[in-house]
Amino acid sequence: MNDACKISRLRMHPNYERLADMTCDSHVRGRAPSGISERDISLARLYSHAFRGQVIGAFHATRSALAAIQPQDRLAGAHLLRADELLADLSNRSMDAVGHDVRALISTFHHYCTHVARTVDALDTASDLERSPALRRVRDLFVGHMETITAGNSLHLTRDTAAPEQGSFIVPNLGITIVPLVYGDHHSWNLAWLDGERSDVPYHMHREGVEIHLGYSPLHGHTVLGDAKAEVTEGYAMPIPPNVRHGYTNIGNRTHHVPFIFGSLKCGGWGVFLDVEPQPCALEQLESSSVMSHKLNGTVYLEREIEKVIERYTSVRYPIIPTEKTDRDGVGGLELSIARVTDRGMELRPDRFCAVSVVRGNGVLEMAGEKIAVTARDHFGIPAGLTAVITDTGREPLVLLDAVLRPADRRFR
Repeated sequence: MNDACKISRLRMHPNYERLADMTCDSHVRGRAPSGISERDISLARLYSHAFRGQVIGAFHATRSALAAIQPQDRLAGAHLLRADELLADLSNRSMDAVGHDVRALISTFHHYCTHVARTVDALDTASDLERSPALRRVRDLFVGHMETITAGNSLHLTRDTAAPEQGSFIVPNLGITIVPLVYGDHHSWNLAWLDGERSDVPYHMHREGVEIHLGYSPLHGHTVLGDAKAEVTEGYAMPIPPNVRHGYTNIGNRTHHVPFIFGSLKCGGWGVFLDVEPQPCALEQLESSSVMSHKLNGTVYLEREIEKVIERYTSVRYPIIPTEKTDRDGVGGLELSIARVTDRGMELRPDRFCAVSVVRGNGVLEMAGEKIAVTARDHFGIPAGLTAVITDTGREPLVLLDAVLRPADRRFR
């Protein structure tokens, strides 16, 4: 472990600390790969994807918080500038692929590990010099977000129950708060946290990205796709191709948050905050349609699908939205699947990164030799080629949704 990691005031799980020691030792030996096992690579991939989720989470939000602080001590200012540079570099790293081989450890994980540690060191030094309560809070929040990763066994869970302070992103041209949940190679699972009076998603579109919007009861509003609007009073999943207006207009004052999946083979799963074009339009100008009409592009009643899969007595998984509904011009299509898992378990080994949301029930997730309990509203990712075993452990049926981004042309699967 290098000096920055050693002095960093971060709690570390033995897995994380061992990988940090291993990758630094590899660098001392000229990045030699000897002694690194497949399990080490798998753990490094899992940790790296957890860090990647912070690109519009703590990495961005901490930079924004630091920009509002005007240090009085010149040396503290220099350390804050260093922290800002490191955070920018951490965000930029999220544009790179997380490899499947030893480079996932000695390159990607090593970069995240050392740069996070150096950021904490810079914030600690600046805080000690400046003694500013505001700066100390920025530092503590950043450390807290990082420790959800470094102090874990590599199986990183996120929840869609809140917008964490200094851990989310406000889309500048829409004004809505995005909570990152799972970030893969080319797609992500996020939450639009709508805590305003109307809980609307302003109408917009993506030139190079595809989406699936999810709604869960209780809700009452209009979901919009293109020139059509459909009144919804129960859960739904709406597939959205590129270059198509979409959004949600709330009816009444009931708060309604919108989980959504974004993907693009052209600009990556983080493109949700780069590839956004407002498309303002009066709701009255849109054509009224039913949720199940062709104008809604294969939108499904989500909670009906959940009730349907619960009736199955064995573990089962099948798609409810195929890739063809969103794939256009090489952007890729999102495939949304639903699964019912029993106490006999289910094994998933996706050929592409898979983002998973626990919809109902309780269970245990096992991956890369580690285990963690999961419950409703937890989210996690499965890197391509890794095997995840999920087992139901509760009284209520365990139901999952998962999303994969792939070209619709099956020759590339």
